[in-house]
Amino acid sequence: MISNQKSGDNSTNLQAGRDIIINEGNKIALYSIEEVAKQLMGSVFGELPADTKLQIETNQKSYFQSLSENLVKIAKQGEELKKVIDSPDFQYISKTATISASRSSSKELHNNLSSLIAQRINSDNEDLKRIVYDEAISTIGKLTTDQLKIICLCYLLRYTMYQGIVSWGAYNNYFNANIKPFLSFKNTEAEFQHIEYSGCGSVGIGNWDFIRIHKSQYSFLFLNLVEREQIDNLSLADEIIREVVSLDLKENKYFIRFKHKKDLEKYLNEKRIDDETAKLFISIYESHIKSDDEIRKKIAEETDVGKLLLQVWEESRLKYLSLTSVGIVIGASYYTAPH
Repeated sequence: MISNQKSGDNSTNLQAGRDIIINEGNKIALYSIEEVAKQLMGSVFGELPADTKLQIETNQKSYFQSLSENLVKIAKQGEELKKVIDSPDFQYISKTATISASRSSSKELHNNLSSLIAQRINSDNEDLKRIVYDEAISTIGKLTTDQLKIICLCYLLRYTMYQGIVSWGAYNNYFNANIKPFLSFKNTEAEFQHIEYSGCGSVGIGNWDFIRIHKSQYSFLFLNLVEREQIDNLSLADEIIREVVSLDLKENKYFIRFKHKKDLEKYLNEKRIDDETAKLFISIYESHIKSDDEIRKKIAEETDVGKLLLQVWEESRLKYLSLTSVGIVIGASYYTAPH
């Protein structure tokens, strides 16, 4: 329903461009990964020229700085953490991540890898998640920034719902802050082909429609007002009426105060409204949601980037892209990592 709406014990400060609070127990993770990097200098990069080795060391320092910032995300402690760090599987994926970070000066890649490493440690007890994070760590260094933007945009538009949207203004702000940064990408066949080749997604024949997804997730933004008698005829208790609708004094009509159909269904079930009345109420709600064309027009004209978003969605293969579990993890990581 829409309503009107430190550093503690066992901690230390690490200097990594700014003061960062790291739990004492988690320093073992950073130490282990640094040790892996030292071994790589001899076993993998041993025959390279001195200048190249210097660049590798610089890249690694950038990666370690990002790691120190992400260690606060690690939930495991003590012996549990040590067990994960010492496992062959983690040592292997840590080596893979460090090689990828050593080869590139991209701060963006270092941020993504370090974030994935932290999440990989937290997911060690869950087989499927552990495997997916391992694959994401092995894959992300093979993707261009344009491909990462495409994956992230697909992830946000198709696979997520933002709970902070409680008004049209919040919806517009969400587009500006969270969608706009990923709208500018190289729209070529090769970009989408490589996303498929990397195992992050597939481009199918059928398309998904973000208009219909948002219509379902944020229905209240696209609701028309309801004639008062339609609600009054349901014979709901006054207490229920006050909770489910608000009166638009100018139009003398009701606005139904639920974000989407499932939200309304849950409320009616909790209040033990009889099935017939509940079905009628839900039918009224659904019949007052604007049409797809009306919603498309409203988004294009009443949000700052809606017109561009619609253009990108309609003119690229984004609308045919489905993400794999690895693609979803990479999209989520890229979204949350600093750029």
